[in-house]
Amino acid sequence: MSSIFPSQAAAPPDPAGFRGSLAEMGRRLNLRRPLSRLAFAFLIGFVLASPFSITAAQFFAFAGVAAWVASINRETRIFDLRFPLVWPFAVFGLITLASAFTSDLPLRSIFDSRKLLQILIFYFALNTVRDDWEALWLVKALFAATAVVSAYTLAVALREPIELANRMRGFFSIYMTLGGFLVTAGALALAFLLLPGGGRRSVWIYVAAALMGGALLTTFSRNAWVGMVVALLVIALAGRSGRAASLVLAAAAAAFLLVPQPFRDRLWSMADPKDITTVERIYMWKSGLRMARDHPLLGVGPNRIKKYFPQYAEPEARKRSTSHLHNNPLHIAAERGFPALAAWLWVWGAFFAAVVGRLKEARAGPFPLRFRLVGALAAAAGIFTAGLFEYNFGDSEVMMTTYFAMALPFVGGGVAGRPSEGE
Repeated sequence: MSSIFPSQAAAPPDPAGFRGSLAEMGRRLNLRRPLSRLAFAFLIGFVLASPFSITAAQFFAFAGVAAWVASINRETRIFDLRFPLVWPFAVFGLITLASAFTSDLPLRSIFDSRKLLQILIFYFALNTVRDDWEALWLVKALFAATAVVSAYTLAVALREPIELANRMRGFFSIYMTLGGFLVTAGALALAFLLLPGGGRRSVWIYVAAALMGGALLTTFSRNAWVGMVVALLVIALAGRSGRAASLVLAAAAAAFLLVPQPFRDRLWSMADPKDITTVERIYMWKSGLRMARDHPLLGVGPNRIKKYFPQYAEPEARKRSTSHLHNNPLHIAAERGFPALAAWLWVWGAFFAAVVGRLKEARAGPFPLRFRLVGALAAAAGIFTAGLFEYNFGDSEVMMTTYFAMALPFVGGGVAGRPSEGE
């Protein structure tokens, strides 16, 4: 593990209060060299903008990536940087581009493959954040921004009847995007609160987590609910948190006894084989599997599902057209081929294996280290599980934040082009 995880130095003291935290961040920014300072400032902007605006989040993310790339060999040596998971990501990217080149509209598919650039956020974040204090500061900034959006979402929800017809979307274009985003942010918040040593650090995060949970309910997104339950189970098991296990049981009891009837009806619909959305998704998955079997090597091409789906639609299906298949693995297989699916699974498998392996060494480690490992593991597991019932891999707002979360176990190690404290 030493080749991909940085050595863990002792965490610096945490200044008290909001003003103290801002002052410490300002001091740290001033200690960085110009391009590194700019890159980190853009990373802060990305974290704060993510729940509000995809345009702003993308601007901050890719401006930060550009500043980080420009700093290489000017302010830090490329050999001091770390690129975990580079081979599975590279293979997946190359197969995606091959699929785009061989599609019926190569230029369109190549343009639609631009989301591969979001992977750079993973490397930008892990090589820009230099220690536990900065990682936790950014995570808390994410909690604060997401809490504001969640409060707004709940305020809107309470003005209207709480029912499936009024699904909340916050500042996103659709409720499923809000649900997926809240899985990532919510998993990190719950890991922070439920791991031993975390809950006493910032009482306001309890309020933030409660707001996120309420907002998640108002999306009525079952895939996100399932993802959050899986995230909680990961926290309980990987973090050995009895509080997380108790929360899982409490959530199950609340689902039966306390939540309003519309939420219970939506929850029970997952077990109803006659539920119309469940039936339609099964039809959709059958169509996608036949599409993948007919184009096994490179698929139909990025963003070409919509064109080909009508000819594969099941005779009994009501939905005759769709742009995605509500299932990440199946969509990738149909769109880019089975080799791309294998590479994509390799990315996730390598990530989970690396983090779980590191967890075995960090059981008795300091809270920040345990949080970064368990929080990232829970967020990734939640998103992966939710993606078995939704194509959240194609959702930029969700995946950009997920790449940031996945970078947390790898941050630190004295990079980011900074001078030493005494310089």
